Amino acid sequence: MNPSEPIKAADLLVRNLRRWRQERGLTIDELASLTGIAAARLQAIEAASAHAHLDEMSLLALGLGVRIAALFDAE
Repeated sequence: MNPSEPIKAADLLVRNLRRWRQERGLTIDELASLTGIAAARLQAIEAASAHAHLDEMSLLALGLGVRIAALFDAE
């Protein structure tokens, strides 16, 4: 990572969402059930072909059992 080029929030969300989901052993369908977000929508968010809305980010954090800030952790 080049310190002069900060990572975009959307890229952090995609990376961390996938990481948190996989660490918990959840499939897209299981996370969809936990959050109420359609599996196809989650797939699009993880593929970075769609941006998550704030309400969705909140649901994702709750479903994954993390603070919303963890979805944007740069480490």
